[in-house]
Amino acid sequence: MKKIFAFVMLTLFCLMGLQAQSSLSLESVCASLAARPNTTGDFIQIKTINANGRQLKSSGKFIISTIGIMWKTEKPFPSSLILTKDSMIQIAANGNKSVMDGKDNQIFANISDTLTSVFSGNSNQLKKNFECNFSGEEKGGWTLELKPKDSTIASVMESLVLSGALENGAAVLAKLEMAETSGNKIIYEFTNQKYPEELSADEKQNFIAE
Repeated sequence: MKKIFAFVMLTLFCLMGLQAQSSLSLESVCASLAARPNTTGDFIQIKTINANGRQLKSSGKFIISTIGIMWKTEKPFPSSLILTKDSMIQIAANGNKSVMDGKDNQIFANISDTLTSVFSGNSNQLKKNFECNFSGEEKGGWTLELKPKDSTIASVMESLVLSGALENGAAVLAKLEMAETSGNKIIYEFTNQKYPEELSADEKQNFIAE
């Protein structure tokens, strides 16, 4: 389940913080990805459990970079999930680190392919993994619905819906909604996006597997 979640998050976060084009489309959004090599910001996650209606809330920070993606939860408990081209790194609250090698793992191969393709502006890779329904508004708002084609992912997730708007002439992802086959729903809200040209030394250190 964690591997599938990692694949989903990697695919989705690759779409964040992209330059807006004169005509919003999935292709134009992906094609402009290279304009921003790094995106950082805050997230809030709210998961609603279908069985009892209980809501679980967490928050933290994220980094999207050409060297990988970091999903750092700060509350209620600290943990980190880091994805690179070669490995998936998990860091527990006690600081223990576990690393999964990407070799001979089909799901991880899909993660790596998506990382390479989307960061190079290749929307075809996204279409390979998902059925994509993109819509744009005249004022710059946009919505993208993704339905997984891969049977392994489709067995746990029904759909993902991303929505965003224009800020200072650039398209920014503001919200993500994920519907699981269990009936559970997860909503992510993203704020305070920044686009540094370079990551700090400490930020780069997170992506080292050793």
